Amino acid sequence: MRNNKNKWSFYRLISKPPLEAEEVAYWKTSLGKILKVGMEFEFNLPEKKTGTCKGDSPTCPCSKLMLEETCWQECLHKDNCATSRKSVSLCSNATDLCVNEDCKSCSLFKFKCNSIYCPNFISKCFMCNEVVRSCESCDFRFDPNLSPDTIRKKLTEELRPNNTYGIVNDSGVHSITTDGSLLGKKGAEIITVGRRVDYWEFYKMSKRIIDSATSRGAYINERCSLHMHLLASYYNKILRGSDNSDDGGVPNRVSEMEKDMPEIILSNIHQLVRRYQNAMTWMTMGLDEPERMTRWEKFRVSVLNSSAVLSPMYEVAEDVSKHAGGNKYSWVNYKLIEFTQTGSIKRFHIEMRGADGILCPSAVAAIACMYYAIVIKAVEISRYGVVEVGDKEWLARATEIKAAMMNNMKGYNEEDRFSNTKNLYKYQDTLISESLDLVGQLKSILIKIGPAYEVLEKLAEAPIAIRRCSGHTIPRIEKDLEVILNAEDKMAISVGEIITLNQVSECSSMEEWINTVCSILGKDSETHKNFDQTHVRKSVSEFVENKGNAGELVWSNRIGAPILI
Repeated sequence: MRNNKNKWSFYRLISKPPLEAEEVAYWKTSLGKILKVGMEFEFNLPEKKTGTCKGDSPTCPCSKLMLEETCWQECLHKDNCATSRKSVSLCSNATDLCVNEDCKSCSLFKFKCNSIYCPNFISKCFMCNEVVRSCESCDFRFDPNLSPDTIRKKLTEELRPNNTYGIVNDSGVHSITTDGSLLGKKGAEIITVGRRVDYWEFYKMSKRIIDSATSRGAYINERCSLHMHLLASYYNKILRGSDNSDDGGVPNRVSEMEKDMPEIILSNIHQLVRRYQNAMTWMTMGLDEPERMTRWEKFRVSVLNSSAVLSPMYEVAEDVSKHAGGNKYSWVNYKLIEFTQTGSIKRFHIEMRGADGILCPSAVAAIACMYYAIVIKAVEISRYGVVEVGDKEWLARATEIKAAMMNNMKGYNEEDRFSNTKNLYKYQDTLISESLDLVGQLKSILIKIGPAYEVLEKLAEAPIAIRRCSGHTIPRIEKDLEVILNAEDKMAISVGEIITLNQVSECSSMEEWINTVCSILGKDSETHKNFDQTHVRKSVSEFVENKGNAGELVWSNRIGAPILI
């Protein structure tokens, strides 16, 4: 049986019953609070060989030996020979009639040094204090800027990874490690702690990581990707006791889900990934050659043909892994999920592996918000059943487009790690349309967590790869994508902060509350220096009215202040 809701078709299955309205509300609220996104940034490091010499080796030759200069041909004995070794062979004025016995008293004697042709020649280089060595171009010179080990050390010193998933430190970085696929002694993989969804927090964290790495010579190419983990739990070491102990021990897995997640939610996440896999791959392409705009499929194998309609999700997870070679290298990785015997989800942790390496923090933050929104959307549509991605005709077309954009499954040792995208132009309009459809479907979720919606719209119409192929630099692309907070945005943030922190309360009416808030904001001349008191009042009133009309704000007589819901 199928019900049509919002142009989508749904299967109502006995094995995966739709959620009741109160269940949808519970999981939207719960996941909105506990769902986290962790990121894995991959960077290549400089490959130029670097030695151990500090530029002070006495065995290195002077660079003048390689030039046209002849100073090195001067003999250390020249002055001594000129006064003590007079002979026909050392005189430039000698004739065939000259004999050595006459040299000492000859007024025409002119000393001639045979230089390098003299059997007693010793170069003046051994006593020279003006030695010039070509250290800068020497393969044996140690250069910390070219040493992958030193770069990783400097990154560690700056980002200070805490190596625990239980605490978010200042940089948000969990660890800095290596990966065999990366260049420069296995490159640098910077892993962040999973954190709750906030566009601006993701933006600041990504910018700091990207700036720190690239300022030290790190770079991206077809070997690099951006993986994101969506999880509802942290993992810690056992502090004492064990999982089964009753002595207060802390288990090695701490789940923040208070009850098992219904299987239908994960089924709809999978179906949405299938439905929009091409769109998301398109939006996250990051390379700069028209015929090779994205990396190969080897480490992100398509899940288009693994349906979650009739199969239980634990079988879908196995099927996805099987098609990826029995490992985690699928477009979406479910290997960290834990299922109960009934098929529900005991531990929620999925990994999105589709994105290329990206150096634009605005895009990184928006992509993280997009993945989060897909999970929340899956909860919302679970009210109606399991979503159908499309009929056989749609699947054939999607597979055709996938093959033009994401392909190449050569061996791991092959140098060709690109997808062949020379025919992708044929499907560009379709990909833009599907991407805008995805962003539109997620809009109601995205607009609550910062400007991710606007950034994703830009990526849907022109991915980073398309922009790079047009000659745009990464700084220019970031400038085109970024959303700058204007004065009105800052005012809205300030009003929201006052409400959230309950800084103004015990008011008899909304009017009194607005007057008090306007008085507070009017004194903050630095943040709101562009607003006069009339404009401040207008902004606060519009904020309250708009949020109220959207059902996101209500007045509470008990606390004498509005509440954001």
